[in-house]
Amino acid sequence: MGKYSIHEILSEGTQKFKGHEYIFERNGNTFEGVTYDRFAVDVQRTASALISMGLLGQNIIIIGGNSYNYTVADTAVMGYVGVSCTLSKEWSALDIINAAELLDAGAVIYSRQNEASINALREKFPKLTYIVLEELLQLKNESTSPLIPTDSCECCKIIFSSGTTGMPKAVMLSQDNMFANYENLCRRTPFTPQDKDYLFLPLSHTYGGICNFLYSLISGMSIYLCSDTKLILEELQMVKPTVFCAVPLIFEKLYYACTEGNIPPSAALGGNIRYLFCGGAYFRPEIRRYLKNAGLNLLEAYGLTETSSLISCEYTEPNDFESAGIIMENIEVRIDSPDENGTGEILVRGDNVFSGYFLNEAATVNAFDSEGFFRTGDLGFIKDGRLYLKGRKRRMILLSNGENVFPDEIEGLFTDYPQISRVKIFERDRRIHASFYAVSEVSCESIIDEVNEKLPKYARIQTYDIIADSIDTRLK
Repeated sequence: MGKYSIHEILSEGTQKFKGHEYIFERNGNTFEGVTYDRFAVDVQRTASALISMGLLGQNIIIIGGNSYNYTVADTAVMGYVGVSCTLSKEWSALDIINAAELLDAGAVIYSRQNEASINALREKFPKLTYIVLEELLQLKNESTSPLIPTDSCECCKIIFSSGTTGMPKAVMLSQDNMFANYENLCRRTPFTPQDKDYLFLPLSHTYGGICNFLYSLISGMSIYLCSDTKLILEELQMVKPTVFCAVPLIFEKLYYACTEGNIPPSAALGGNIRYLFCGGAYFRPEIRRYLKNAGLNLLEAYGLTETSSLISCEYTEPNDFESAGIIMENIEVRIDSPDENGTGEILVRGDNVFSGYFLNEAATVNAFDSEGFFRTGDLGFIKDGRLYLKGRKRRMILLSNGENVFPDEIEGLFTDYPQISRVKIFERDRRIHASFYAVSEVSCESIIDEVNEKLPKYARIQTYDIIADSIDTRLK
């Protein structure tokens, strides 16, 4: 299996896909495309401009919603400039400040939609270079030196893990890591320039940023960027994609909308789906069966930020509604300390696995076993090359008074509250803290009071924050 680099991919793609409309953004009632060769030119001009600003080798934060300019900035930084550090556009000002301090960032490329948070960052770090994402293509290129591609084995991307124990950890990835599983994915789902991928998943995450976007650089598959997550169903009808990637919650919403409205799911998705990917969380078997029985080529996938996303993915033929797919052929997966049913922690080793957590040697050491296998923290078993997930290892918070608190038990108490899509419990400043995820802000005080009544005093939630979900799952 050959290795890939962004520079080589763009150079080859410019010839192979010259004139091919590649990335599309919505303008009014239509989607307008930019050609592959135009994209490559914009990437290299942006890289030269950033280098002329003295940013070569720097950690550069990128924050904003999905856009053409975002894809240009991310690719330019990774391929030629330094390290692209992509933050969720939903992060609070405090989280952005903490990340900038940890990363010792040289610049921030941000969307105007994040202006309020960036103003707080500017007060803390006035000497940082600030670049408005919407004005990215207007940067002046004053460099006369030829671009030197980033070494494919060096860290060029930092993505913050979802984290369950406080501040997310900064995962370091190289191009070798990120492209390691491309050919194995194509064994399952060969992509072509004629394919159309409707992309609403955040480019700041591995699922959207690597498996959807970066891999399209090789195949030339057209990318249609969702303009507004409230318009997913409408835009699916406009685009009629052949590829659609989502999380289980989206497919659950689709299931209820289709069954209540007696709408065929294939029609709701535009009618042309070749590959329907699902990953990111537990997916109910009955909904998987419903979509498969409706004639959709549903492919279950599993991976983590630390594994550059993919560990396993289904092939098109089987009708297995329980597994997380077949393990990628180029990586090793084994089960640590299996019980009588063969279930234990899933460990992974391969070129796709990250090099470590940025400036966190202790966490990096703890993440690997003595043989170099990454500890995923997920429980599962392997049967006939298929990986089956059985949940997470039990997390525990040891309080200063010696009491043990189990976040999973507390999180489970919130499942009866539909206004909260998910919650994470962890320790912050020696207090039990809850981060609530919701499409829009909701009042959580009364809910917390009800939950706290069910908990011992030492385990009660003391502080909380509300994080707006980046995806509006109200499909109706």
